[in-house]
Amino acid sequence: MELVSDRDDETDEEGESRALPAEGSALDCRHVGIGLPDALMLCCPALNLSSDMTQSRIDGAHDPVLPIGLLAVISSSYVQNDCDSKNPLASPYFATDVTLRQFPSTLIFTGSEDPLLDDSVTFNARLRGLGVKSYLRAVHDMPHAFWALSTAGIGLEVQSECQEWLQKAFALDNVQNLPTTMHCLLF
Repeated sequence: MELVSDRDDETDEEGESRALPAEGSALDCRHVGIGLPDALMLCCPALNLSSDMTQSRIDGAHDPVLPIGLLAVISSSYVQNDCDSKNPLASPYFATDVTLRQFPSTLIFTGSEDPLLDDSVTFNARLRGLGVKSYLRAVHDMPHAFWALSTAGIGLEVQSECQEWLQKAFALDNVQNLPTTMHCLLF
C-alpha cells in the first residue's frame, strides 16, 4: 500500500484518548449535552458541503464512487432551504479556530484521487496549526471511499491500520474490549 502521510510519528504518546468516528457531530455534541469525543477517525470525510470548486474536485469530477454530480445532489440533500452550506454544523471545514482548538486527536484517511482530498488536506493543516494532534493518510491512486468498498488488498490494509489507530486511541489490546460507556457516533 503506497501512502502519503504527514505523520511525524506513528504513535500517539498520550495514550489517554478514546476514539469516536464522526464529522460535524463532534461540533454539535456540546449543544445536545453529549461530551466531546476523545478522538476522531474521519475516513474520506465530507468536510465541506459548499459548491466551492477545488483542484481535487475538478480532477475528481469523474470519480467512480463520488462524481461531481452526485456530490452536488448529496450536498443539497443535507443543506436545504434556509441552511447555509458553510454552516460549521453542516461543513466542519468552516468551523472557527476556537471550535477547532477543542478537537481531539484526529486521524483523516482518504484517497489521493478523492474529490474531497483538498478539503481533508486543508482541514488537517488547520487542526495542526491550532495545536490539535491530527494525522492525514492518503492512499495513492485511490478514489473516494475505496477502503469501505474493498474486502481484499488495500481496503483490508487501510481497515487494519484504522483498527490499530483505534486500539491505540482506546489504549486497548483488543478491539473486542471496547468500553460500553464511551461516547460513540458512527458515520
